[in-house]
Amino acid sequence: MPTLKELQDQLDDQQGTIDQAQAILEDAYTPEASRADLVAAVSEAIDVLAGEEEEEEEEEDEQD
Repeated sequence: MPTLKELQDQLDDQQGTIDQAQAILEDAYTPEASRADLVAAVSEAIDVLAGEEEEEEEEEDEQD
């Protein structure tokens, strides 16, 4: 059974991921944003939420 500290660390990691995705979407949400800009932001936010960004960074680190 996970300890309270482990659970808190998991919650903190998940909150960080949510905050990152929210920042991406908020930055893109402007009156002058094009449809392509918005699609790119949504795609990036989905990648962050799915954990794909971390996996790509880990793969790059392993290749170096």
